[in-house]
Amino acid sequence: PSIVSKLVKLLDCREDELEILQVLRYKEGQEFQTHTDGFAGPTTAAGFVNSGRLVTLFAYLSNVQTGGHTEFVDLKFSVAPKKGSAVVHFPASEQLQEDTRTVHRGMPAGMDEKWILATWVWQHSRTDLQYAENNLQELSADII
Repeated sequence: PSIVSKLVKLLDCREDELEILQVLRYKEGQEFQTHTDGFAGPTTAAGFVNSGRLVTLFAYLSNVQTGGHTEFVDLKFSVAPKKGSAVVHFPASEQLQEDTRTVHRGMPAGMDEKWILATWVWQHSRTDLQYAENNLQELSADII
């Protein structure tokens, strides 16, 4: 099975509700500033129209010995990056009310690189098919 089919099963969604998978690499000292993955009401982005993100999933693809934690600021909770583990949270309600408790940040990575896979489940199906996984250009071997 593909990664997408496994995510669809895990997140109990349809493939056309899943945002394009993103792989992020943090080099030493890099961080992701405080943010939320939700929106205040419906929005149009990433091939979705008048919709919103209901579920966030990110999986750690590498171990990081020091730093690189994901910190949920208001919850005073952090997750250490451990290869193979994942975080699922819900940035908005089904009424698209943003849940500010999910505000989080990626703390600066230590000497190790931090790699994650991220995706989001949207309330409605994707309408712009140029954003479908199977329509993306293949990456060249020198990028991967």
